[in-house]
Amino acid sequence: MNEPDADSPTPSWQLEFGFFDADLAAPTPEQESARAPIPEALAAEDHLQEPPPALSEEELTHQCRQWLTDLNLPGAAKLVRVHWNARLQSTAGFASYPSWRIELNPRLVAFDGQVQRTLKHELAHLIAYHQAGRRRIEPHGPEWRHACALLGIPGESARHTLPLPRRRVRRQIAYQCPSCGFVLHRVRVFRQTTACLRCCNAYNGGRYDARFKFHRLENPPPSE
Repeated sequence: MNEPDADSPTPSWQLEFGFFDADLAAPTPEQESARAPIPEALAAEDHLQEPPPALSEEELTHQCRQWLTDLNLPGAAKLVRVHWNARLQSTAGFASYPSWRIELNPRLVAFDGQVQRTLKHELAHLIAYHQAGRRRIEPHGPEWRHACALLGIPGESARHTLPLPRRRVRRQIAYQCPSCGFVLHRVRVFRQTTACLRCCNAYNGGRYDARFKFHRLENPPPSE
């Protein structure tokens, strides 16, 4: 796999990954089963702590660059950026590829070790998709799990159980696969043509296939 070039123009497409609350409904069938949330309500819900200097955006970006350099990905190390995003609520972290941008929830500062864990969780997404090239992979599939192991978090869960503020959003838009019949509920419409990942993996080696293009339902069934 060729190294990303810091001087190359940014593509018009992006892949985005979020580290979501395990107690919220999974958006895709590939997500792992929900785990019970931590019962104790912590004060971090309403009070954002100022990240200490050791957790500044510059220091966290430097850490990611060092990890990528150690994994022989110097090109990616030049591109990666880490930012705090106070708008995140129940989502612990967020990553975008190929912009190599990671966003973290400032509430993570209240939980011991969770900034580093979430940072590695999101960076693993970027590494997995970079190494996969044009091949379509599952967000939390074997490629991501392998990248997690390389970063020192083997067995990482796809979803967190931190007591972060929750905002339940009704997913009123639904798409259906014409082949297997799977119904995918979403909050927003797809901005580009999208096909059923399960069928593309099963019948076309993980590559996009128009036979499995999602069709929007006019009268969708209610989401669970």
